[in-house]
Amino acid sequence: MEVPEAMQTRYVERRKHDLEVCRESLALQNFSELQKVGHQLKGNGVTFGFSDVSAIGKRMEAAAVEENVQEMEKALKDLSHWVNRHLN
Repeated sequence: MEVPEAMQTRYVERRKHDLEVCRESLALQNFSELQKVGHQLKGNGVTFGFSDVSAIGKRMEAAAVEENVQEMEKALKDLSHWVNRHLN
């Protein structure tokens, strides 16, 4: 099923907000929030036609469960690159 472009655009904008929330959560070591966001991205990325977001979400969720700051930083960097690529 093709996802309308307007819905994809809103999806990308919401990921920009998620990125801000995740950066704050990482600074506070709030791994439960990071796990929640990662889980959501893992599940909804494919639905909106963005399998790469699902892969990033899967990495985020695993890093949060392990409380692995370095892996979380890498995943958030990848998410940031993805958001920037799709907003421009």
